[in-house]
Amino acid sequence: MDGAAQRLFRASDLKRQRGWTDGLLAALLGAPDALSPNPHGYRSPMRWYRADRVLDAERLPAFGARAQRLGAHAAWRRELPTRSWSPEEVDQLEWLDHPARIALFHAPRRPRLRRRRPAPAPPTGAREPAYALPRFEVLTLF
Repeated sequence: MDGAAQRLFRASDLKRQRGWTDGLLAALLGAPDALSPNPHGYRSPMRWYRADRVLDAERLPAFGARAQRLGAHAAWRRELPTRSWSPEEVDQLEWLDHPARIALFHAPRRPRLRRRRPAPAPPTGAREPAYALPRFEVLTLF
């Protein structure tokens, strides 16, 4: 590979500066090319993508449609250069074998729900159940 193909982009920089989303990363790029420990504490590892894969994916119509929908508050960032790293600059970089064979499923964040205040006790002798029945949700991946 040449020097430009070996450059790496962080997933957080792609989202912040180039208009990507977690769903687009999973759909267009799939698994990252490499991982490294997150220096900001015990969080998920940092995901690294090769620059050539990112630039090829940005030429696809799916990404072009997304880039056109960006508001003015985010569109100006796409004109700025995105910082890229060489693999030697990243500490403890772990390359993944065949990222195209790794299946990723994007689970979108669910908004936090506010807790409701408990209902006032009924004035009569009616009793409420001693515990609330659990509520289950079905998670659809596709």
